[in-house]
Amino acid sequence: MAKKKTLALILSLCMTTIILGACNNSGNSSNAGNGTGSNTNETVSTNEVDTSNPAFSAYNEPVTIHTVTSEYASAKYPEGDDITNNVWIKRYKEKFNIDVVTDWVSDEYDTKLNLAISSNELPDVFRVNASQLQQLIEADMVMNLAEVFDKYASPRLKGYMEADADSYESGTKEGKLFGIPQLHWGLIDQPDFIWIRNDWKEELKLGDPKSLADLKNIALKFMEKHGGYGIAVDQTLDYLNLLAISWNAHPDMWIEDSSGKLVYGSVQPEMKDALAEWAEWYKLGIIDPEFAIKDFSAMNADIVAGKVGLQPYYQWWGYNPGVDTVSNLGKDAVFYPYQIPTVSGEKAKQSVFFANGNYIVVKKGFKNPEAVIKLLNDYAYIVDEGVGKESEETLSALLDNDMGHVVGAFRVLNPNSDYEQFEAVSKALQSKSTSGLTTAGMWQKYNNSVDFIEKATPGATGDYLQQGSPKPAYGLAKEVLDSGNYIKTALWGATPEVLASFGTTLDDILTEGFTKIIMGTENVDYFDTVVQNWRTAGGDSATEAVNGEYGK
Repeated sequence: MAKKKTLALILSLCMTTIILGACNNSGNSSNAGNGTGSNTNETVSTNEVDTSNPAFSAYNEPVTIHTVTSEYASAKYPEGDDITNNVWIKRYKEKFNIDVVTDWVSDEYDTKLNLAISSNELPDVFRVNASQLQQLIEADMVMNLAEVFDKYASPRLKGYMEADADSYESGTKEGKLFGIPQLHWGLIDQPDFIWIRNDWKEELKLGDPKSLADLKNIALKFMEKHGGYGIAVDQTLDYLNLLAISWNAHPDMWIEDSSGKLVYGSVQPEMKDALAEWAEWYKLGIIDPEFAIKDFSAMNADIVAGKVGLQPYYQWWGYNPGVDTVSNLGKDAVFYPYQIPTVSGEKAKQSVFFANGNYIVVKKGFKNPEAVIKLLNDYAYIVDEGVGKESEETLSALLDNDMGHVVGAFRVLNPNSDYEQFEAVSKALQSKSTSGLTTAGMWQKYNNSVDFIEKATPGATGDYLQQGSPKPAYGLAKEVLDSGNYIKTALWGATPEVLASFGTTLDDILTEGFTKIIMGTENVDYFDTVVQNWRTAGGDSATEAVNGEYGK
């Protein structure tokens, strides 16, 4: 029932499922204390090399951390390294005298972790989703980290939590910190756009879309000139739903109605208006006639093949299908993003969803929870402060080839990272001065933008369209954030158990019914029947549960 951005999270927010954890080598978990602040601090004070800076001090005696993880497929390791033995694992040992031991690696991470939870065979430190966090808290299986976080977290790490206080609060209960949120790259990642093929648009001398009528006209003109269909979407309706804000509809999101009650955006009257227009587009051939049988890959294959020139999409279009599009069709075939127009011609209010998907937890009774905080501090330091303080070789080894994503539970992201990064990169591109590039990420985005501009390198398409093009996606997203022209979901935290228990059933009812309306096998008034079916199947219970947990 949350917004379906799994692929976006993979490529943009990159919240990996790698887990790393800890136990003391000189006193393993079997000999651990009760996890209270006093016992933890007493142990650490006799083991740390330099207690004057507890956030980064090393241990005299080795501390071992046991964890579990899943593979990160995009990472490219030097020969002999892997997810359990790599440059980060070696750094933990060399800098802190911390040995990280991975007990198991599984591509079915959540399933295997659920089994570990049910059998109480937990590692010392691991990543959980919001529902698993609540389960562990209720079972009294994870440690209250409030005191250890306050004492050992670096100012930068604490600043991350202050920057997204709502997400930090979602990991607490009754003032106790049970889950440290891994956070996200920033809300600047969330606004969505209509992406338009630039060479076709310029060839036909078409203006930027200011209204839905303009968008419809662009689609029809493209079809007239180049054949095919107008707008690429897939069978999930996720991408078509991105256009729903044109009618002030917010599918997949819990919002407040006029009475103050929380309601599901997908079943509100505004969606009926959107479906009526989409049914008309389908008749005209604007919507892919075969969308109902196409998955994500098939949808993007048509973009890469040059069959369609418009696509509602997330800010990361340049990474996929952008790279393959440029490789196959050339630099001029690149798509540029535009704000999604509305029926009224006013700017559409974007939908903003709860962005934190994972939490770091420590098994109750673990003797050295502060070791986890030290490694989180170090990750933040490398990513946001390493330039100028660490050698280029060190930063390259830790961050290039997607190595920055293999640290699992030892990573908390800067929720202002992408916003700050865009400001610095765009300024550097305009001024030709790189003095403001202070992080490895900024340099990467800048260099790739320049690489695309000068060489049209396909692999640099994503960073260029996100940061360095004449119409950068982040530039449009920044406009949305700076103007406050967005609505945040009311479900800012764990999904209530009742809602989660339905899985995809409730959304499947809507997708099936809405598809029938779009394809014309049912008229638009069938919307009311679909909504009633949704309510009867559990929608009313879900609504009650959401209001009980997040309502006023």
